[in-house]
Amino acid sequence: MNKKIVFLLSGLLSLILFTGCGKLGYSLVLWNNPEVGVHEGQIVKVYVKSNISHSYIIMGLENTHKVEIPLWQISEPQSKSKTEKLAARYSNYEHTYANVKLDGLPIRSGTENGSKQVYRLRKNEVIRVLYQGKGVKPTNGHGELPGEWLRVLTETGTEGWCYSYNLNLFERTENQIAVKTEVVEEKIDEEITAAFSKKWYPEEYKSMLSSGRLDLSKMDESFGFDFGQVEWKYPEKSPEETSDLPLDENPDEQIEVELPEKIPVPKVAKEGETLTFTATLRTENLDKRWTYTKIKKNEDGAYQLDDHGIYITLIGKNSLTVQYMDTDGKLKSENFVALSQNIQAAIETEIERRNLEIKSFVDEGPVYHSSNYGTIIFSEDNTAVWNNFKLLVPGVISNRAHGNIKVSIKYYLSNQLKKEFDGILTFSFEGMDEDVSFFYKKDPEGLRLEDAKKATARGNLVTARGSSPLVMYFSKNH
Repeated sequence: MNKKIVFLLSGLLSLILFTGCGKLGYSLVLWNNPEVGVHEGQIVKVYVKSNISHSYIIMGLENTHKVEIPLWQISEPQSKSKTEKLAARYSNYEHTYANVKLDGLPIRSGTENGSKQVYRLRKNEVIRVLYQGKGVKPTNGHGELPGEWLRVLTETGTEGWCYSYNLNLFERTENQIAVKTEVVEEKIDEEITAAFSKKWYPEEYKSMLSSGRLDLSKMDESFGFDFGQVEWKYPEKSPEETSDLPLDENPDEQIEVELPEKIPVPKVAKEGETLTFTATLRTENLDKRWTYTKIKKNEDGAYQLDDHGIYITLIGKNSLTVQYMDTDGKLKSENFVALSQNIQAAIETEIERRNLEIKSFVDEGPVYHSSNYGTIIFSEDNTAVWNNFKLLVPGVISNRAHGNIKVSIKYYLSNQLKKEFDGILTFSFEGMDEDVSFFYKKDPEGLRLEDAKKATARGNLVTARGSSPLVMYFSKNH
């Protein structure tokens, strides 16, 4: 076919599509557009859809002239009655927009935190709120976050669900979509000032200390959240305490001195200097840092470090929540508490208790022999050697395991199990990836071990024995 004829036919078809006198239906305006004289919540007639310019030709119900509007700014054309029902559904948020408080806040395909992300919002980006939906409320460890799932629309036409906790909702004024400021006050109040001088530890430390069941793999004095506003130092000694001490007649004998608790020392800026602080969040799996020069309180009561996407919410005097956007684009939340206990002292006390328990096998043995399951020899350095354990391979011990063992205590017994056993030993065999744990019960003549592989546990608390466990008895060989 002649190229000129094809071009003319294409042009004629486009002209017919764009200027046809038919009507596609009715639509609801979703985004305020004063330039063409329409506002959100208004019902308009739709005449033409252009896929070339990505726009509709519309006319207001009371107007006599047609205007062009982007496709995303109105709903899909349908009957007038259906559009009126849609307008009624959106009526509670007819002129409502929202300002985004958190950089990277996701819009999702569904109303739960695990739903697929369809868009990531920028901090201070303005979006339109369409209506409220039902869904699963996100939690932060203390319970459900306040807010609702909202159906929203971005200025680029993306539609989806966003939880309102990190949105500032506001009503459009006149023809402008005003950005509502999120900062209520720049001044640091007494509440946050008091929080600077506290050491904030992971929330689970509180339950560990109260129950007496410490998980040493998760517990470290350096773990927690720190505003970076103070330095922790030992208090200076008074002149009386630092005076010359008399020489000891036995210089090899050392005197142990118990150091006092560290105290917070605020960082003070010199004249004309602006201090830069580094907030840190450390746990067994996290090591995050944020450098900032000021902290501001938002409208919802959360504190923000500069313009970082990190928010601190104080819950009473001794609890706080830190929210931040992780590298995977998901909003994460960590909970921390201020504790009166000396964490390092608690850790050291527990380590000493476990070491003494393991040492008791040396003092009371150290050799334990079974005619079927071999010989275990315990050593002072929390190690052991297990010879001739072939009958335990591969059901209990891997065929790759060697007899050299690192001995540890990691688990606690429930009150019911304490009636049957003295504790649980964990063996780390050389050449074997997984640890092997055994219930143990001592008696004057020897040691009973029971395989704990199928035992029931909640964290580091063992609550029930396994079904049909292997039981072994070892006699003491002094």
